[in-house]
Amino acid sequence: MRRKARYLYIELKKTAGMFPRMLLLAVALMILVGGIAFCGVKAMEREPLAVGADIGVVVREDDRMTRMALDYVENMESAAQICRFRQVSEEEGMNMLADGELAALVLLPEGLVDGIMYGRNPSVDVVFPKNARLEAMLFRELTESGAGLLRVAQAQIYGADDTAARYGLGDELSAVEAGIDGYNLAFALDRLSIYDEETVSATGRLSVAQHYASSGIVLFLLLAGMAAYPVMQPEPAAFRKQLVRAGVGGPWQSLCKWLCGLCYMLLLAAAMLVLLWSVRLCTPEAAERLGELLVSGRRRISAGVCMGMLFLVLTTVTSFHHMIYSVSGSRTGSILFFFPISVAMLYLSGGFVPSALLPQTIRGVGAALPTSCLIRACGGLFTGYGPEAGRLAAQLGMYTAAFGAAAYAAERFRYRRCK
Repeated sequence: MRRKARYLYIELKKTAGMFPRMLLLAVALMILVGGIAFCGVKAMEREPLAVGADIGVVVREDDRMTRMALDYVENMESAAQICRFRQVSEEEGMNMLADGELAALVLLPEGLVDGIMYGRNPSVDVVFPKNARLEAMLFRELTESGAGLLRVAQAQIYGADDTAARYGLGDELSAVEAGIDGYNLAFALDRLSIYDEETVSATGRLSVAQHYASSGIVLFLLLAGMAAYPVMQPEPAAFRKQLVRAGVGGPWQSLCKWLCGLCYMLLLAAAMLVLLWSVRLCTPEAAERLGELLVSGRRRISAGVCMGMLFLVLTTVTSFHHMIYSVSGSRTGSILFFFPISVAMLYLSGGFVPSALLPQTIRGVGAALPTSCLIRACGGLFTGYGPEAGRLAAQLGMYTAAFGAAAYAAERFRYRRCK
């Protein structure tokens, strides 16, 4: 037991001595990850595609009522979002439509408002170009929807008139028509009577900044393992045999390598926290704005839960590093393994592009990867943890045990081949 403890002491001392060098390598990786996260946030913050349609309007009877009706339509929220109305003559409008300057041409007949008020129902002609673009297609959908609402309203009024005439209810007809008009106006003008607002986010409960911050942390921790090769590399076969003869068996050697890697990750996390605290002291205003951006909507949570979850994240990542080094067996091989595997897992888990925007097959594969659990666990550091905290802890523990078992099996297999 004394030899085992001495071997662990030597490995931990080597880890402490080489930590400054490994920290410099990790800082270089942090700069790379920060650039990737910055690009991701900027890509998600782009303005949505804006579509504007120029609509020509031909007014054949320019009176006060027609101008009021036209102004009302121009200022409707649904129409104003994509339509820009331009009053033109019929000949000018046809020429502009042929040249592609207009998405559609609306021809208003004479006596439009009087016809609507007295039930003559004059028709409004809408002319579309032969090769309709996206703007024209959107305006066509608007006009067809409006025509459908108008047909329903007319059918209601005519049905009420026929029913009142059939059963001799002329005295009640005005009240029924007023109720129908009120219902249709509320349906057409009051947005809340048509649908409820519900915010849908591609990043789920996390904001865009929180999602990419969590993904950046996970990517940084995964790639930081490339700097831990001096303390996590497997022992040479000859030295391993001597350790076994001295009473330091293979399982203990593997556990010591894992503990050294965990100490490296803990020191690295502590160094990053000290760096963030220093930045906060130097630029308190910028740190406050960044804090408001990353911890918006945070639940009440104890510091102990956050520290415990962070420790589980570090143990899982350390076990992943240990498995990669044990499987590869060499520094070059491990580096070749680290980068593509880490980036591929993070992409499949929605680290670069949110999972909601990926195909269903990729989402199913990504949900089973440990990076999905790591992103959710790191996201909880910003938003807090709910009932899912226990499930996340169990999943992280399961991945840690699985990676550790795979690492020991790979080392044992390599040792047997060297005999």
